[in-house]
Amino acid sequence: MTALSDNRNARTDAKLSVLVLLTSALLFACLKSRVVLILVFGVVAVLVLAAVVLHPLAVPCLLAFLAYGQASAAFAPGAFSAVLALGLVAWVVGALLRLDCSISWTRVDLALALYVVALLLSMLFSRAPEAGDPVLFLAAKWVAFYILAVNLVRDERAVRLVGTFLVAGAVTSGAVALRTFSHVSTPAVVGAVFRAAGLAGNPNELAMVMITALPVAVYLARIAERNSAKLLFVASALVLVLANLVSLSRMGLLGMVVVAAIVGFRERRSVWARVAALAFLVSIPLIIPRGFWLRFAASGALGADYSALVRTGAMTAGLRMITENPITGVGLGAFLDKSTQYGDVLSPLVAHNMFLHVMAESGIIGLAAMLFLIVSSLASMAAAEKLSPAGSPIFYMARGFRVSYIAYVICGLFGSIQLNQSFWFMPAASVFLLHAARRRAASADPVPA
Repeated sequence: MTALSDNRNARTDAKLSVLVLLTSALLFACLKSRVVLILVFGVVAVLVLAAVVLHPLAVPCLLAFLAYGQASAAFAPGAFSAVLALGLVAWVVGALLRLDCSISWTRVDLALALYVVALLLSMLFSRAPEAGDPVLFLAAKWVAFYILAVNLVRDERAVRLVGTFLVAGAVTSGAVALRTFSHVSTPAVVGAVFRAAGLAGNPNELAMVMITALPVAVYLARIAERNSAKLLFVASALVLVLANLVSLSRMGLLGMVVVAAIVGFRERRSVWARVAALAFLVSIPLIIPRGFWLRFAASGALGADYSALVRTGAMTAGLRMITENPITGVGLGAFLDKSTQYGDVLSPLVAHNMFLHVMAESGIIGLAAMLFLIVSSLASMAAAEKLSPAGSPIFYMARGFRVSYIAYVICGLFGSIQLNQSFWFMPAASVFLLHAARRRAASADPVPA
C-alpha cells in the first residue's frame, strides 16, 4: 500500500514538474515575443468562448462574477452585455434542441413580469420618457440574466458554483478597495474623507456588494467538505467585512450588523456560530476605521450632519412628487432631474430610500409590483429551505441567500439601491434554489412498485 502511494506521489510530482516547465517556457516566450502573447490571449479567448457555449452553466457563473465584481463597469464596459448575448443564444439553441423552451412557472415569474410592466407604464405616462431608457436597458439586462439563471441552474452543484463565483466577484472588488485604501491616507477634510470604492466606483455600491455576498460566503464555508475550502470561504468573508468597513458607508455598517444578528439567531443551536456572531457584534465599535469617526466629526463642524440634511431634502422632494403623481409617478429615471424642482436641493439627488424612490418614479403601481417581487422571492427561498433536509447544502444556501436579501431590503430604507444587482439577482436565486430543492426531493422519494 505504501509503495503504491509512493508511486502515485512520484507520478504527481512528475506531472507538476512538467507543468511548471511548460508554464515557465510559455511565460518566457510571451515576454520575448509580442506575437506569441497575442496568440496566447487568442487561444484563451477561444477556450473561454467554447466553454461558455458548450457548457451553459458557465454563463450564469461568469455573469455572477462580473455582476458582483463590477469588473464590467470598471474595465470591460461591453463584457457584461456580450456574455449575456452569448448566453442567451446558447440557451435558446440548447432549449430548441431539447424542446424545453419554458419559463420557470413560479410566482416570482409573475411578480417580475408585473414589475417590468409597471416600469413601462411609468415611462408611458412620463413627460420625459427618454430619462427612463438607461434604467429600462439595465432592467432588460437583468431580466435576461434571470432567464438564463432559472433555466440553467437546476441542481445543488450548479447552485454552489454560482454562489462561489458570486463570492469570488465580490472578493475581487473588495480586494481592490482594500489595496487602494492602504495606499491613501485618510485626512480630516470638512464634509468628507477618502472612502474606498472598489471596482464599483462608488463606496455605497461597494458596501452593498459586500453585504449581500457576506451571508453567501459564510454558508458556503458551512457546507464546504474540505478544511481548505472552509478556510478559503472564511478568508473571503473577512475580506468582505474589511472592505465594507473601509467604504465608510453607514448603510454598509448597518447591513453588516443585520447580517451578523440574523445569522447568529438562525444558527443559535451552533455554539461556534453564536460565539462568532457575538464576538463580531461586540468588536464592531473597536474595528470601525478612523474614517468613520472623521466623517461624523467633519459633519459636526458644520453644526449638523450635512449628509442627513441632504438626504432629508431629497426625501422631501420625493414625497412632493408622490403627492402630485401618486398613480404612475413622475416617470422612470426622472427623480434626479425632478429633485431640484420639488425639493430644496442644490444639485440633482436620488431619494436615498429605495421604496420612496420607486414610488416617486413609478407611483403606487410600481411600489406594489416591487413589494410583490420582494415578498415572492423571500417566500420562494423559504419554501426551498423548508423543502430541503435540515443541514443539507441547499438548506443552508437557501438560508444564506434569504439572509442576504433581508439585509438588502433593510438597507433599502437608507439608499436608492433598486438598481443594485442584488435586487435583480435574488429573484433568480430564489427560483433556482426552489428548482434544486424540488429536484433533490424528487430524487430522494422512493420509486413506487
